Amino acid sequence: MTQQDGHRLAWGDIPVYDRLVAEMGDVPAEVSRAAAHLLRETERAIDFSSLRSWTY
Repeated sequence: MTQQDGHRLAWGDIPVYDRLVAEMGDVPAEVSRAAAHLLRETERAIDFSSLRSWTY
């Protein structure tokens, strides 16, 4: 998000975003945490190390 004068705004600088977070939770942060968790679980469940060592 940007302003006309070129300064960058953070989501927390926008009052409506603060209200949405208070009402609905911080959905982007929750999605990011869930994606990181799924990536870790996938890496533990599927071992691709033997494929990485192949040369063509």
